[in-house]
Amino acid sequence: MDLDVFWGLLERSSAVTSEQHERRLWLTSQLALLPPSDILGFETLLSASRGRVNTFSHWHAAYVLCDGMCSAGQFFSFQSWLVGLGRSVLREVAACPDALADVPAVRTLLAVGADSWPDSAWPLWDGLGRVAHDAFFTSTGRSLENALRVLGCVRVVEAGPFTGPVWDLDSPLEAAVRLPRLWELSAGLEEAA
Repeated sequence: MDLDVFWGLLERSSAVTSEQHERRLWLTSQLALLPPSDILGFETLLSASRGRVNTFSHWHAAYVLCDGMCSAGQFFSFQSWLVGLGRSVLREVAACPDALADVPAVRTLLAVGADSWPDSAWPLWDGLGRVAHDAFFTSTGRSLENALRVLGCVRVVEAGPFTGPVWDLDSPLEAAVRLPRLWELSAGLEEAA
């Protein structure tokens, strides 16, 4: 599977439905129609895409957005949510975590405030990580993990490990210095509420 097909599937899934469960079902059904090598390719490209935002700085941005409620496990689902927002959003945020401040979905979430988000609004997408697994099993009756292992690949199932510096995620000063636009947007909206 090439990168354009990967992003095309994700973009079409969001055009068909914006609800995550429905997107997952649509993606799974479409992938199951493809050759097993393409399903493996989808998983590989998904892992590589998540890897572009698998830094402590990106976790800090997710932590600020989620008002401090973003564990390492939730950060993995946050990475999938970012991938689900599309190629251009991922490119911008991968280059600069503070670019989250420019994402319309993020601005909408911050305007409402994390304490008012319904469960379905949290910027997490657990189901995207199951798409290739379910499609591969539907198509072949075999385990995706075993097929990846035979190819010498390891399926990414969690965020981290992070290299480089780490800092206090709860520090307003760190957030203001490291994520100035996102911090200003989140702090400004909290003050307005």
